[in-house]
Amino acid sequence: MKNNTVVKKPIRSYVKREGRLTKSQLRGLDNYWIKYGIEYDSKIINLEKIFKRHGPIILDIGVGSGESTVNHAISHPENNYLAVEVHRPGIGRLLNKIEEDRLTNIKIIKYDVIDILQEQIPDRSLTQIFIFFPDPWPKKRHHKRRLINKELVKLIKMRLAMYGRLHIATDWEDYANYIRELGNSDPGLINLAGKNNFSPRPSWRIETRYECRSKKLDHKVWDICYGLK
Repeated sequence: MKNNTVVKKPIRSYVKREGRLTKSQLRGLDNYWIKYGIEYDSKIINLEKIFKRHGPIILDIGVGSGESTVNHAISHPENNYLAVEVHRPGIGRLLNKIEEDRLTNIKIIKYDVIDILQEQIPDRSLTQIFIFFPDPWPKKRHHKRRLINKELVKLIKMRLAMYGRLHIATDWEDYANYIRELGNSDPGLINLAGKNNFSPRPSWRIETRYECRSKKLDHKVWDICYGLK
């Protein structure tokens, strides 16, 4: 007998709007995913095994084409970077760049970050987490799709190592204010700029193509940095 139970689908923070892959992006996916990609699996990742060394782990969420990830990985070769992205064009470009620059400290996971944090990331294993310009879902009726909420923060706190850091940047003021209040009200986090303050823009966070577009629209950018108590 057919089971007529309705299974409620989880609300995702993204919608795939990939369009057509360029030849270069497709080449990156075909040639380099096997080298730098990590397939989703509901098992804990052995981080030392995939990077073939011990080192600080930075989880970079929603990296787009990976401009910021690559820049940080080049500047800090001692770190290991887990780049999370679901859109194949960006992943293809990032794979090409990793290969071009011969970087050995970036791996990519193509899956929803909530599932990755729940299933694949070991407790207390992450030194830093970057969330730069998450989809703002500006319409009020879509705010439930926003990535950053109490549930995500709870997961993050379990996966960050002692004194680990969470760094967020957004160009939407109401989202920035919500994130600030969410962090300030959490007893497990410390606002590194002081309660109710936004952080100064760090010199190492390069301007990505997305941020350049937002500036052309006269959007201000807010950085919010928290430490784990």
